[in-house]
Amino acid sequence: MSAASANSPIDLGSSERSSDEMDELVALARMIAYAKHAAEDVELVGAMHWLGLALNEVLREIGDGPHEGLADVLAAKRALCLN
Repeated sequence: MSAASANSPIDLGSSERSSDEMDELVALARMIAYAKHAAEDVELVGAMHWLGLALNEVLREIGDGPHEGLADVLAAKRALCLN
C-alpha cells in the first residue's frame, strides 16, 4: 500500500480505483504469480493451491480490461483454467 492511499479515507461505496491502486494490484498479482510458479517448480502442492486462490482474488479485484504488464499473468491464469 502506498503512503498516499494509506492516508486517504476508504470509500466503500465506490468501485472505481485510482491508477496508483491499480498499479499496486497489478504488482501484487505479478508477485503472487511468481511465487506460484516457484512453488510449482518445487512441487509444493498446498502452496500452489493457496497462491492460485490468492491470484484469482487479486485478478477479480483488478477486473476486466487491459492492464499494462499483466499479459503474462493472465496467460498463466488461462493455462490454469484449461487444466
